[in-house]
Amino acid sequence: MTEAISLSQSVQNYLQNNIKANDKILISISCGLDSTVLYDSIIRSKYFNKKKIYYLIFNHQIRPEGKYEIKQFIKIYNLANKNLFIKKLFLRDKSKGFQKKSRSSRYDFLYKFSKKRDIKHIFLGHHLDDLNETYFLRKTQQSGAAGLSNIFLDKYKSLKLHRPLKKYTKKQIKSYAIHNRLKWFDDRSNLELNYTRNKIRNFLYSKKLFNQINKERLKFSKIFYLHHLHKNFFKRVRNKIFEIDIDKFHYLNENLKFLVVQSFYYEYRHLFEKQIRDENIKNFIKKLKTHLNSNKEMSVFSGKISVFNKKTCINLT
Repeated sequence: MTEAISLSQSVQNYLQNNIKANDKILISISCGLDSTVLYDSIIRSKYFNKKKIYYLIFNHQIRPEGKYEIKQFIKIYNLANKNLFIKKLFLRDKSKGFQKKSRSSRYDFLYKFSKKRDIKHIFLGHHLDDLNETYFLRKTQQSGAAGLSNIFLDKYKSLKLHRPLKKYTKKQIKSYAIHNRLKWFDDRSNLELNYTRNKIRNFLYSKKLFNQINKERLKFSKIFYLHHLHKNFFKRVRNKIFEIDIDKFHYLNENLKFLVVQSFYYEYRHLFEKQIRDENIKNFIKKLKTHLNSNKEMSVFSGKISVFNKKTCINLT
């Protein structure tokens, strides 16, 4: 009961400190435990005008029972005829890279949906377990300091992403749900070990190991200044085109150049289909050392470097 009260108060405080009560918001709902608690805690706060709360449910169409669960969820929480929208995702490949493709599709639709309705605040049900799982996943992928220190995007294009549950574990969230007699639907695909994230979730089940990973992640989170290093050297010109202050960049030593480029790529990682690797960053730095002219383009990871009006630019294609 104490945890339930603590979580409820925490969400209330988060809302008051981070968003205006008359703003429009969108809650992303999966009908699972996490997003159900997110939905309930926001509604219980009575902070927003309900007419300004939008709900979006994604139907991944990978489980035949998913359609039924969505209908039941809408009925249980009386969401029919309100600002509720259901989006079906059509992904051909249900195995290789499915979770990453699914996430990319969701964010892309969230942006288009929100822009059309002038919504700038998106609420997601990510919690502490998700943070640690993503941190560990990146560690296995040999992410650098910039990637390990910045686990979740705070913004996606012009959208502000809110995760008021990220201080709480799955266990604490479940305690809140049970205390408030909430109903939700467990996704059985979360138990299937053919997904890498599910394997990591199973591996981190040990409380001792979970605490160890969490402690390590917190240390990396304190070097947040790495996220912004690139802003001293990369200036957005328009869309995906950035001007590089080449003289200023060349003044740095090799280690600092690496961190700056790494910071730049991680800031815009939502634009890329592949994970950036150290050799991609080293190649980028190497190309910048090459004499460039306005008639030549050089390919780098997910883009091209060229000179326009005597200014060195990168176009993220």
